[in-house]
Amino acid sequence: MSRLTIWGCLIVLMKIPSRVGGAIRRLDLRARLGACGHGVFLGSGFRIENPEYVQLGDNVYFNDQCWISTVPPEVGAQAPTLIVGANTYVGRFAVFACMQKIEIGQKVLISDRVFISDSLHGFRQLGVAVADQPIFSPGPVLIGDGSWIGIGASILPNVKIGKQCVIGANAVVTHDVPDFHLAVGVPARVTRRIDEKTLTNNIS
Repeated sequence: MSRLTIWGCLIVLMKIPSRVGGAIRRLDLRARLGACGHGVFLGSGFRIENPEYVQLGDNVYFNDQCWISTVPPEVGAQAPTLIVGANTYVGRFAVFACMQKIEIGQKVLISDRVFISDSLHGFRQLGVAVADQPIFSPGPVLIGDGSWIGIGASILPNVKIGKQCVIGANAVVTHDVPDFHLAVGVPARVTRRIDEKTLTNNIS
C-alpha cells in the first residue's frame, strides 16, 4: 500500500508542471486577445493563431482541444475579425478559420466538432496543387443570438444564420438560414420554422 501511495504521489507531482504551464499559457492568451470579457474559460489544448484579432465576450466557454485560426492582414486583403458573443458555449474539437469576419452572437450553443470558416482554398488553377493556390474569403459568417449548431456541423463562407436557429448534426451550411428556422442535411436545407407547433411535434 505504501509503495502504491508513493507512486501515486509521484504521478501527481509529475502532472503539476503541465497543469501550471497550461494555466500560464491560457493567462497569456487572455492578455493577447483583442478583447476578453469576464469569466472566459479556455479548455485544455486550446490553440489560437494571431489572438489580437479575436474578441471574446463575458462568460464565453471553450471546451477542450479547440482551435482558432485567423489569417493576418499581410496574407489576406484586410485584418480579420472574429467575435464570440457573451455566454456562448463552444464544444470540444471545434475549429474556427477566419480570414475576413466571423461573428457569433450571444448565448449560442456550438456542439463538439463544429467547423466554421469564412475562407476557402483556391482550386481553379489546373496543374497547380490546391495547397499552392491562395486562400480567399467569399464573405463573412454571421450566427445570430441563441442559435444551436449541432454536432459535427460545418458552416461555410458567406453564410448568415439568423437568431435562435437550429442546425442539425453533420449539416453542411452553404446558404443563409432565416431567424427561428431549422436546417438539416448535406448541403443543409431549411426545413421548417421553429414555433410551438414544431416543438409539440418533436416532443410527441
